[in-house]
Amino acid sequence: MSLAEHLQRTVREMEDCRGVAIVGMDGIVVEEQKRDSQLDLQTLGAEFSGLLRTAGKLAESVEFEAVTELMTVTERFVAILRQITVEYFLILVIRADGNVGKARFLLRRAGARLKPEL
Repeated sequence: MSLAEHLQRTVREMEDCRGVAIVGMDGIVVEEQKRDSQLDLQTLGAEFSGLLRTAGKLAESVEFEAVTELMTVTERFVAILRQITVEYFLILVIRADGNVGKARFLLRRAGARLKPEL
């Protein structure tokens, strides 16, 4: 299964999903699938990669170990980041009233399936 097919499956399985992307820690989107054409996953990936790196340094400095997931909740959207490897992470965006538990589950599953391919 290709990277795009893995992401398409995640979008299909969650009606609340606005988009999902595989992003390098350099902030460059490797692959994306989205339901909302206005969603700029390129910009989100670039901005959130810095946040994920900073959160990782903070977690290590207080001996929390590695960050595996990070979530940002706004009035309109929830963005969930899930580390796949040290070089790549997933970002999934859902509506603020969406099912966060299901989104986290689907992201965790997608990450496990994508890890061997990355």
